[in-house]
Amino acid sequence: MAESRVGAGVSRGSQDPLKSRLLLVAMVVLGVFLFITSLEGVKASFKLIFAEWQRGILAMVNAQTAPITGLAIGILSTSLVQSSSAVVAATMVSMSGMVAGGLPLISAIRFGVPIVLGANLGTTITNTIVVFGLRRGITDEEFKSTIPGVIVDDVYEVLTITIFFTLEITVGFLSRIVLALGDFYNRVLGFQGLFSAFERTIIDILIKEPITNPTTRLVTSLLGQRIGGVLLFIVWFLLIVAALSLIEKGLDKIVEAGWEDKVTAAFENPVRGFLTGFTITWLVGSSSIGTSLVVPFLATKIVDLERAYPYLVGCNVATTLDLSQIYGYFAGGLVGMMLGSAHVILNLLAFLIFFVSPLRILPIRIAEELGRRMIRGRHAALELLFWVILVFFIVPILIIYLS
Repeated sequence: MAESRVGAGVSRGSQDPLKSRLLLVAMVVLGVFLFITSLEGVKASFKLIFAEWQRGILAMVNAQTAPITGLAIGILSTSLVQSSSAVVAATMVSMSGMVAGGLPLISAIRFGVPIVLGANLGTTITNTIVVFGLRRGITDEEFKSTIPGVIVDDVYEVLTITIFFTLEITVGFLSRIVLALGDFYNRVLGFQGLFSAFERTIIDILIKEPITNPTTRLVTSLLGQRIGGVLLFIVWFLLIVAALSLIEKGLDKIVEAGWEDKVTAAFENPVRGFLTGFTITWLVGSSSIGTSLVVPFLATKIVDLERAYPYLVGCNVATTLDLSQIYGYFAGGLVGMMLGSAHVILNLLAFLIFFVSPLRILPIRIAEELGRRMIRGRHAALELLFWVILVFFIVPILIIYLS
């Protein structure tokens, strides 16, 4: 009897991990399905919006202030939803829909590239929020020691965006590159023909025809094209965020076991730190999660700022090449591939400038100085909060309002 009960207990114990893994895989699969569905929904809804408000949208996208407006939209929207993947994916399919609706390709790229730049900065807000979440469980000294390691990611992105946005508005640096790449993709690689060859794909059969098209028809018949288009865009965009969250949580749980020891060992040298940050972010599909995972190590002083920095750079590079982003590049067609290329080029150049070159020390020293200034007083938490509100909300809102 006792042996049979023990045997039954062992059997149930062996089944529980398997059941747990299957549930996690199912979570990821469901998240992927919702993500693809929501991207198609965003594309369809933005076509409605563009058709209804074509004149106003064209005026904004073609205005002289379009690049700085796009940058502010990228920062603010990513700060609000805390997912650069969602914002970049939505930008790619939205710009693709606008081009299909008659917007000149050059205008779409000129507006889309700054949104991608802004999204790279907006995503760094998450690890700062994590610090505030840990605030009650750590001492004042631990909190203060964490600040430089948290804001170094912000500094890295601010320096990157300052350089490349300046080049973009002065000489069209990234836009010119991706327009040339678009021509290469089309003429040499035949991407446009490749995309058009699949007039009825598995996405059409499984998603567009049974889900997005009927939903679009139903909502627009009830609310009209103008209100229906806006409502659908909001709902589908929120579904992108929810789907990515589902994917990230599932993958995070899958790779969670035993990661701490490996990451701690990886901080021993810059190359291993970079590769660990890259791998974890690529696996979970979120730089927000990847960068946030290092916060407890900073708080407990297991690692310092200089050893955490390579890990954070690896997270930033990996977010341009995770599977959700790659699908978004293709889902946006030729325009998506071009904006996706801008995303990759931006982060690779930032990697070369602020990690490979001697300038790698610059973000670290700036973060150290800002951290010192914040922790001198008795209100370090308030000063960090002010930094977040200023960089991620006040500045972009003022830009959008003034432009």
